[in-house]
Amino acid sequence: MTNAQSTAWWSQVPTRIGGDVIVADIGDGAHGVAVGKNITQTVYGVLGAPTPDDKQIVEQKIAELTTALQGVQADLDATKATLAEFQVKLLGGELAKTEEKETPSANTIIQIGDWLLDNVPEIAEVLVSVFATPAVGRVVGKAGEAAVAWLRKRFAKT
Repeated sequence: MTNAQSTAWWSQVPTRIGGDVIVADIGDGAHGVAVGKNITQTVYGVLGAPTPDDKQIVEQKIAELTTALQGVQADLDATKATLAEFQVKLLGGELAKTEEKETPSANTIIQIGDWLLDNVPEIAEVLVSVFATPAVGRVVGKAGEAAVAWLRKRFAKT
């Protein structure tokens, strides 16, 4: 684990508190308050609000991941190399869902991330840098709690 991972955004987001009862007492001067279920505002509180450049930043990070994959493809068998390229493209499609009305799939992000980490560990460091990017973090936050929990599980310092 690198120093960047020890201060990763996902380690700053509180873990979920269980239960189904919602009680709120919001006082004067409150900022960024939301009450309800499945709210991703916590991620935005850590990373800031989405920016117009987020999609371009995500595309740049996916390009870096693609380049890293190309650098190790000669060491992979042909089937795994083709599947890895496909997985990176799918991941790029999910993470490019930066618009307000677009909802990325937590399941897709998790499955692709797990597959890449398990099958092409040579690109793990670049994959971590993709997910550590605030623009990507905002997309992961939109995907929901399951995706953020997955990041903690796979990338948090042990």
